[in-house]
Amino acid sequence: METPTRNTACKIWISSLVRGEYAKEEGEFGSWYVNLNGKKISRVNLICSIVDKYSGEDYSSITVDDGSGVIAVKAWGENTKLLLDMEVGNAVMVVGKVRQYGGLYIVPEIVRKLDNSLWLKLRKLELVKEYGESERVEASFSGTASEDSTEGVVEEKVESGNSREKVIGLIESLDAGSGADIVEVIQNSGLESAEDIVRELIQDGAVFELHKGRLRVM
Repeated sequence: METPTRNTACKIWISSLVRGEYAKEEGEFGSWYVNLNGKKISRVNLICSIVDKYSGEDYSSITVDDGSGVIAVKAWGENTKLLLDMEVGNAVMVVGKVRQYGGLYIVPEIVRKLDNSLWLKLRKLELVKEYGESERVEASFSGTASEDSTEGVVEEKVESGNSREKVIGLIESLDAGSGADIVEVIQNSGLESAEDIVRELIQDGAVFELHKGRLRVM
């Protein structure tokens, strides 16, 4: 039987993302993705600044800008806590799935504040090296995040979102300056899937190996 797999989060310009064609793969577990020059992008890793925020009873959103364009990050239900401490002006890393309803947006799996705005410059250098300079694309939607409507949008649960945040928090707490020991992280997590989650977080760029077997959160 075909089983679903988690695609690696792609580092990409927001402008390139919103220019792409939104489509769905065939098959029971086919992913929604943006087709960009033949490359299927279903999950993204963005480093950007928050330029707008809205918080409601069961829905929250932020609008983020990486210098090439803006895109909304939308969360429903329990996942709104991912955006709880985020404020306009924060530099953030967003890992999440690409979705479309009245315009392209991101369903977040990880949203982390960055303690240094130099991460924005570093990511820009990475993207320029990989894709070249990007011409800015102005927002294709009007209004702000606070005017966004959730009517007709089906709530989407983020798979293992709480587990991923738990592992990230554990890495931060075990990092005394030289990184968190990967074995200690896995053993203390109490999660059967901890090793897989650590591997995914490294692939997504949410954490990195400071030294062999020592992890640090971006």
